[in-house]
Amino acid sequence: MSPFRIATWLFGFGLLAGCATDSLRRVDTLSPAPAPSTIPVEQARAELEAQPLCCGTLRELPYQPVPVDFIGNVEIGPDAPAFAFDSGKSFFRAFELPAGDRSFEIRLYSQAGNTVLAPRAMVLDSQFRMTRLLDADDFMYVPASGFKGDSLDARLRIDRLYPGHPASERYLILYTSEQQMRGQTQLEHPAKAYARALGNQPPNIADPIARHSPAGVVRMVLVADREAGQQAGHYVPPYSTGREMGVEMAGEKAPAVLPETRAYYRQGIDAALAAKDVERALRLADEAARVGDQDAKAYLLERIEIR
Repeated sequence: MSPFRIATWLFGFGLLAGCATDSLRRVDTLSPAPAPSTIPVEQARAELEAQPLCCGTLRELPYQPVPVDFIGNVEIGPDAPAFAFDSGKSFFRAFELPAGDRSFEIRLYSQAGNTVLAPRAMVLDSQFRMTRLLDADDFMYVPASGFKGDSLDARLRIDRLYPGHPASERYLILYTSEQQMRGQTQLEHPAKAYARALGNQPPNIADPIARHSPAGVVRMVLVADREAGQQAGHYVPPYSTGREMGVEMAGEKAPAVLPETRAYYRQGIDAALAAKDVERALRLADEAARVGDQDAKAYLLERIEIR
């Protein structure tokens, strides 16, 4: 193992420079990351152009069921189907999420090398209507740490506070957009991580560039709550009018938000503010309110006033 790699491995554990505050950096550095895609960008683009569309609607996509403890490497490229999304044609992988009463978190790490897939993550309800869309603003570049390589990372929480309702979030689609395929991501040179880990001034050298590609490898990890889904009910998303697909909704008060859910969004808001990303903090507060944490916006305002 090179000195650069050893230092970044130690740095990932906080042995040389302390732990990172960004919640996305709190990953399992002992888990080896998959190798990034080696398909040249031009080849991937040509194969995408030649690939026939698999389906005409989101409902017709091939969805692969995943368990609540799923850990796997998702290969998106010429061996995957293609679909014409609103943002353009793309290879994709689609998943049917666990439908039990345990809430869980989805962690996504798009592996970066000479190329990287700049992902989009679309979440659908059981009627195949989009409920959320994570794009370039939601996937953050996180340098290599330990056995984890350079990657574009994001995470989202799937609440199962109201299991059984047809509007509950049930499907996840990973893909990219035409605009994102035209971009690139600047990676951190290993020598800079090595110097920083030793407490030295990073050298003035150029950082490597990962070109955005239609093809890539995304490590996907599902992490279930220790305690979740203890209260039954019906999930009513923000666009609901109380009647979804002919299902009459009971006019009962929604159950209280679980402590794990509240803590998750508080940590995300704090991390966004620490990174001076107020727009992301606002989005997290809005999402928290959507799942029933009505105090999240007040918490955000309080944190802004403190700063």
